[in-house]
Amino acid sequence: MFGVVIPVGPDPREPSRLRALVEELGRHEHRSEMRLILIDDGPLPRDFDLGWPSLTVVRTVLRRERRPDLLSAHVAGTLEALSGARGLEFALKLDTDAAVIRPFSTVIRAAFAEPRLGVVGSYDRMSSGALRDWTTWKRRIDQADRRWSARRVGVGMRLYRHRRSDRSLVRRVRAEAYRAAPPGAHCLGGAYAVSAAFLASAQLAWRPWVGTGLGEDVVVGLLASSAGLQMRSLTAPGEPFALAWRGLPAPPAELAAGGYSIVHSIKRPVEADEDALRHELQSLVSACDSAPASPVERG
Repeated sequence: MFGVVIPVGPDPREPSRLRALVEELGRHEHRSEMRLILIDDGPLPRDFDLGWPSLTVVRTVLRRERRPDLLSAHVAGTLEALSGARGLEFALKLDTDAAVIRPFSTVIRAAFAEPRLGVVGSYDRMSSGALRDWTTWKRRIDQADRRWSARRVGVGMRLYRHRRSDRSLVRRVRAEAYRAAPPGAHCLGGAYAVSAAFLASAQLAWRPWVGTGLGEDVVVGLLASSAGLQMRSLTAPGEPFALAWRGLPAPPAELAAGGYSIVHSIKRPVEADEDALRHELQSLVSACDSAPASPVERG
């Protein structure tokens, strides 16, 4: 069994995105082989009635604070959810604005047969072949062990300062990660998978990362490198991940023809447009996969 970790944000459209994504998961993989671990990032607890055989909902204490730090809450929820996936074959993290258009578990399992591999996704290359750049994160990572943090909240932008929790783990993880990988190295956060080795050996305590200003994907990258685990792109045609931070990395027809399994991001201004895009992707995949192979492809 493997885990699927899905953060569900406070936007009113998030529950409907979740239902569409879960329906796609059940269409392409066996429900009995997946444990859903949802991160409820809403201001109040929500009832996710999905009829899923194995489901857990995580809510962090940060969400119950009067002035929640949303970035830290996302990091906390992700690490807590990954902790709950320990003992599974691997854990796939998906944002709700991802679409699952083909089966993916066989390829991910095969990749994780390499024992020192910790994270797969869009690491050093995008599905377009473009190189990823992590350098913008180095300055923020270098400042992540400051004892105090400050942020402005509310209409009047009142300044709040608070002492951060233990920084020693952050300093140690950063030093170990910098010896193993380029500063900021990580897989793009819209969708990635972590191995059983990562779940067993990574330092998944979330409190030290509160107030650091780091995204959860960057933290996961640091934890993987610190544990001596490698990261790898699975973004070539026929591999699972075709991701972009905003919008799709290629037109839907190219993604379908490329043999990808998980694409991101399908987020659109209008909910009906998102639904239409999910349907278009699935229809294109069905057409591609049912088309007879050419003589060259038959070998």
